[in-house]
Amino acid sequence: MKLQYLGTAAAEGIPGIFCECETCKKALALGGRHIRTRSQAVIDDALLIDLPADTYLHYLQHRFPLYAIKQCLITHSHADHLYPLELEMIKRGYAHLADHSPLHIYADVDGYNQIRAVVKAFDISEIKLHMLRLNTPFAVGDYTVTALRAAHDRSSSPVVYIIEKDGKSLFYSNDTSEYPAESQAYLRTLQKPLDLISLDCTEACNTHTYEGHLTLSRCVTLRDELLRMGAADAHTKFILNHFSHNGKNVSYDEFAPLAAAEGFDISYDGMTVEI
Repeated sequence: MKLQYLGTAAAEGIPGIFCECETCKKALALGGRHIRTRSQAVIDDALLIDLPADTYLHYLQHRFPLYAIKQCLITHSHADHLYPLELEMIKRGYAHLADHSPLHIYADVDGYNQIRAVVKAFDISEIKLHMLRLNTPFAVGDYTVTALRAAHDRSSSPVVYIIEKDGKSLFYSNDTSEYPAESQAYLRTLQKPLDLISLDCTEACNTHTYEGHLTLSRCVTLRDELLRMGAADAHTKFILNHFSHNGKNVSYDEFAPLAAAEGFDISYDGMTVEI
């Protein structure tokens, strides 16, 4: 499997919209990996994860075949991960497609309801919407996907995803802090360790303890717990993702060596990883 990070920031982006903090000034001045757009990813150019308002920008920047993708997973309904109004543009007349088979979108309750409202309002026949069942593997095209409850704003119906294909597995796990008990219990039942685990590290080197996002030190503790429960082992690749300009030492050149010292890679917009 190939995972490409299309956007790797929290809601404000880096530089943050309307912001002039030192981190944002540095990102503007240096460009490159210091620039982070709202979080989104794609697997094998076939399975999209999230639909933020930056989706069109990602399409222009990274040239992935958005028009051909027929499967999309939504992590939760916060606006930096789900911008359902964009879906009107898939309708005939707005989009001229060789293949008009529907785009299948999978979401939990709040995301499902937001998308359903847009589909109904604009009569979008090109969308096939699916309600998630948690802790239960299901087929999504050529993939086996399992949605687990995330520790984030409950009103947004947050989930994280285990995605498997051809004996390989990855865990896309941002916008969550330490997992709820039901999700930990499921992770302990995995028959083999995950090949790649992508963790939220919104707060970077801060020391916050609130629920919903993680810091580097909490990622270290969570990784050790995943190793103890058998969900990971020595071959598992750990990548940190989803960064806020409010994180301490969060700029790419500052944070990359600090994360590497703890055994983590860090994502950047456009980064591709193969497992």
